[in-house]
Amino acid sequence: MLYSQKALTGGSILRTLGQWLLPVAASLALSPAFAQQQQELKFRFATVQQPGIYLDGITKFTKLMNERTKGKVTIEVFCCNQLGGERQIMDGVKLGTIGMGSIGATGSPIYDLLFMPFLFRDLEHALKVVNGPVGSKWQDDFHKQTGVRQIGYLINGSRIFLTNKRMLNTPEDAKGMKIRAPEIPVIVSSLRALGASPVVIAAPELYTALQQGTADGWEGPLAFMADNKHWEVAKNLALVEWIFNITNTIINDEIWQKMTPETQKIAREAWKEVAVEITEKEWAKQGDLAETFRKNGVTVAKPAVKPFQDATKDVWKQFAPKVWGNGVYEKIQATK
Repeated sequence: MLYSQKALTGGSILRTLGQWLLPVAASLALSPAFAQQQQELKFRFATVQQPGIYLDGITKFTKLMNERTKGKVTIEVFCCNQLGGERQIMDGVKLGTIGMGSIGATGSPIYDLLFMPFLFRDLEHALKVVNGPVGSKWQDDFHKQTGVRQIGYLINGSRIFLTNKRMLNTPEDAKGMKIRAPEIPVIVSSLRALGASPVVIAAPELYTALQQGTADGWEGPLAFMADNKHWEVAKNLALVEWIFNITNTIINDEIWQKMTPETQKIAREAWKEVAVEITEKEWAKQGDLAETFRKNGVTVAKPAVKPFQDATKDVWKQFAPKVWGNGVYEKIQATK
């Protein structure tokens, strides 16, 4: 995790992420006839992200797409919930009113289940899973289920707890607290396993909910909390990294079909390249972000993880066999 796993420190971050980027750099050459083969495409990319590392990466992706398709693909970025929350973005991509999006809550059990507590041991383990056979099968199953294409993953930090009433030093501290949850059933069930009372609130409404007491706190990525200045509305930060925050880059299937195989390859590889950069930067700055919260009057603690693991150890049994099939969870855990 952020403060204890060697896989996330210094040069080892670069080595861990670099192995996923090397194949990308070797395969970006375009065929001479590319400009004639690909029709011009213009569409919108929507995200809930505020200005910051993640949004910078999305912007870079759109520039790479334009450059590497010789101007044939033009993508306009809409950030900061301009086109709605994650559920609205998913619906828009499905309908085609939005071309692409980067979201965590897809509404699909396949990807919602990636928010299972303590699913991954560390960043290296997570990368091996999502970039391996299991991750590829999830992409295929997601398309069959929703009609939407998923073309890449992003592991942008881990999810921790920010609360108002009291610090979450142990699961017992969560009892009676209204903890905000996204529209992801496994997170709702996991919060209940901790003893909290989950309240489903959309991301655009979160700041106000914390400010007005509709929620006593929430669990989420530290970078998102910082980008939205949540130190102004909650004062206890518990660095229990119980869930890896994995987002999915999705694209409308009709737009995907209008891309040549070469353009499709460019899209997948450009996103992987950007995802490596975002992941490296997001994970490297976690300690600085925690210090920023401390400087803004927030109490920061690093509780023992095991009580939280013990409290949620059986949550996977409610979901994984039914959603992913028998043996997949075990296969993930066995990945070395």
